[in-house]
Amino acid sequence: MMRIFLAGLVLALAAYAAVHAVKVENDFTAFLPNTTSPEERLLVAQLRDGLVARLMLVALEGGEAPALANASRQLAAELAKAPEFAFASNGASFASPALAEALVRNRYALSPRVAPGAFSEEHLRRALDERLDELSSPVALPTRALLPRDPTGELTALYKRLVPGTQPAMREGVWFTADGKSALLIAQTRAPGYDSVAQAAAMARVRSALAAIDPALRPTLSGPGVFAAESHRIIEHDVERLGIAATAGVLLLLGYVYRSLRAIALVAMPVVLGLLAGVLAVQWGFGSVHAITLGFGATLVGEAVDYPNYVLVQTQGEGSGALGSVGHTLGLAVLTTVASALALALSGFQGLAQLGVLTMVGILAAGIATRYLVPWLAAGRVPVAYPLPFAALLQPFGGRLPRIGVVVLALAVLGGLAATDPAWRENDLSAISPIPEALRLQDAALRREMGAPDVSYLVASRGSDEGAALANAEAALPVLEGLKAKGVLAGYESATALLPSPATQRARLDALPARDALEASLRAAQRGLPFKPDTFAPFLSDVEAARTAPLLTRAAYAGTPAAARLDALLVQQDGAWLALTPVAGLRDAAALEAALAGSASRLVDLKRVTAGMLDGYLRESSRQVAYGAGLIGVLLVFGLRSVRRALRVLLPSAAALCLTVGLLAACGVRLGVFHLVALLLVLGIGLNYALFLEAAVSNSARRARAAQALALCVATTALTFGLLAASATPVLRAIGLTVAIGALLSVVLALAWTPAERSFR
Repeated sequence: MMRIFLAGLVLALAAYAAVHAVKVENDFTAFLPNTTSPEERLLVAQLRDGLVARLMLVALEGGEAPALANASRQLAAELAKAPEFAFASNGASFASPALAEALVRNRYALSPRVAPGAFSEEHLRRALDERLDELSSPVALPTRALLPRDPTGELTALYKRLVPGTQPAMREGVWFTADGKSALLIAQTRAPGYDSVAQAAAMARVRSALAAIDPALRPTLSGPGVFAAESHRIIEHDVERLGIAATAGVLLLLGYVYRSLRAIALVAMPVVLGLLAGVLAVQWGFGSVHAITLGFGATLVGEAVDYPNYVLVQTQGEGSGALGSVGHTLGLAVLTTVASALALALSGFQGLAQLGVLTMVGILAAGIATRYLVPWLAAGRVPVAYPLPFAALLQPFGGRLPRIGVVVLALAVLGGLAATDPAWRENDLSAISPIPEALRLQDAALRREMGAPDVSYLVASRGSDEGAALANAEAALPVLEGLKAKGVLAGYESATALLPSPATQRARLDALPARDALEASLRAAQRGLPFKPDTFAPFLSDVEAARTAPLLTRAAYAGTPAAARLDALLVQQDGAWLALTPVAGLRDAAALEAALAGSASRLVDLKRVTAGMLDGYLRESSRQVAYGAGLIGVLLVFGLRSVRRALRVLLPSAAALCLTVGLLAACGVRLGVFHLVALLLVLGIGLNYALFLEAAVSNSARRARAAQALALCVATTALTFGLLAASATPVLRAIGLTVAIGALLSVVLALAWTPAERSFR
């Protein structure tokens, strides 16, 4: 017992060190494949920190319109000052003061209306007449304030270009939903959308600020950052809950079978060692461990616990040297399981590669510990194992008829899958998100109310430098305008509205007249109008300052909401620059692609790119699985020294895979990359079961113990993976459901492939 105590102490210290050494991450883009094309790299960049990644949508509910509007104004002011946010808007004003000043100062470089002749006497007279008409209206305050600096209305026209085409309804001077029951705000966080911890802090800031303003009101929050924080919370809760439940369930099973703390400790040692080794290997290899990978540790418990259980049960009453007598079968089971996880470890998905490394290292460590550590800890005293009630049912019933029937059914399933491909495949990226459908629908509804962009299509304009990319984006604008007029698209947002290309800016500024010429034209245009002679002195000064001002750069927007927007719309990639123009309401992608053909701009369909990435990964993984299956076949032939025996082990496992896929597809489950993960686990588990049966001898006591060991393995697998099937995280749920079904089919088919009466060798 002292050996077990010392080993447990060492493992506890190692676990304590691991907890402090492991860095846990929650970025879902880790579960995307390695990018191979510019479009794929652009997709990942948009998902991580794109145009909408930092936007938080806020709806205030639970009060009358005046109370909601008042709270909206106070909340917008509080968030604008909060360190977590770059800006917050409720429709009461167009922009932050800093952004407004930047636009006023640079309006002539930004305005498409600035051209030769735009400041002639005729144009100035028309502009002054328009201002007079505006001054006579009931809402003349903005015009009156801007008039001395901007009699031509450049700033007003610029605001109209920059404000989205669709906005929420206005009530009490702020944004409201169409039904008037909720006040709306939009905020931009400083932290990236995938930083779940920072996003959770931003959400807490909104809630605490609103509680201080009016505790009776309720906030509804949505957006990519909110989803990231919610995903973090769900996964963290899942990992904790599943870990506790799986551990408790396995301990109860072991307690029933062994009825000894010493025996339970013997079984637990290899499992804990394998889990620690796997997690530390992932941390060392990847620099961090994804929270889903930790949740996947529960599956490792369900698989690794098979090895000490098999050894302890199979060596009942065999004497002090018995623990080493099953080493050959144990080693073969471990190696084939490791080989089945090879496709994961070589995955182009960093997240899946983590799962593969965790499985391979964890299983290998657990197997080695079972082979060498358990005998040393047992010190020649094999604990008594009591059979589970259903162990007697797990007797071989094989014969030619059951095997032929299974083969025919498996081939029929393969044929059906081939005929219906790709209807049963899942290539929607949202399938990996743990966010409930109700929250997704709520987000979509808020986006419709806010007119917030849902970026699915982007026009990407490439250039050798920033200026060239902007110039190419400007060249695409007439195409977009033409298609907008035809109803092909609803709108677009171009970086050039905030930052025109240097050539365009220079042309506009060169079109500004000298002060003397402008003053003469303005004096002539004012004749007969009720303006004082010196009213427009600020206008003359602004135009003269603009003529000699340096060209507008990103630096002009530093500290304003536009800075993050430009960072999202103007990006550097693969040594070149891309100006991105999100397109809204696109009805005919082919028409836009054709219109852009031959230019430096191209349409990027992010959903199509996503589907292509996932389909490409499935094709790549199919090849890797084939290599892994070949390696498993070689291991079995050499390990069992017989092709016939190797087939007897391999065929039931392969048939279980086919039937599992067929059953899931028949139930309407769309199969994605994480079902592939689960199927590889099914393969490893099925091979273990078949090997345990194959290693049984004709001695009736040995055969009974084989059934007893198999019953315990099936019970622990069904328990741990059954718990995963109840997970709120789709990734873990897909793995759990698939493995639970596959494991049950594997044990039944392994028994079917084992003749009822034969001499085991």
